[in-house]
Amino acid sequence: MKDKYIHASSTTSPTLPLPADGKQERRRRRGGLFSSLFNTLNPSKTEGNRNWLPTSLAVLLWAGLAYGGYAFAMHTLDKQQQAVDLRIAQVQKENEAQMQAMGEQITLVQDEMEKVASGLASIHEELQMTGETIGGTDKTKQALQERIDQLNKQLVELKTSLKKLEDAARAW
Repeated sequence: MKDKYIHASSTTSPTLPLPADGKQERRRRRGGLFSSLFNTLNPSKTEGNRNWLPTSLAVLLWAGLAYGGYAFAMHTLDKQQQAVDLRIAQVQKENEAQMQAMGEQITLVQDEMEKVASGLASIHEELQMTGETIGGTDKTKQALQERIDQLNKQLVELKTSLKKLEDAARAW
């Protein structure tokens, strides 16, 4: 009756262990990608002589991919360099056009400045002439004032003389 019952283990694992009948030990252990590549490149003596064709094809494929990546990168960089050179040339043309326009504007401003300078020079001359005229007028006014003063003195003298003559005429 004991054959009918299965002995349960007291583990908390939800899965039951599989019976080991030796199949697990007969399977070849598989390694990762790098260990497989290492074993491909360095076969052990126990594995025997391997064929050189897969190794050489892998190396050629790797070299082709590396060269293709390099060629693509160089092609892309050349295109970018051409685009940058083209943009630089465009900017230089724009700068030259702007420099010409600025040169023309500077020439116009210089012409206007020369006109303003000549106008200021003529105004300065006129102001000097006006100042001389005003100064001359002042001198003239002063001379006239002196003459008026002299005439006023003569008038006063004449009035006093006239008064004396009137007094003398009355006295007669």
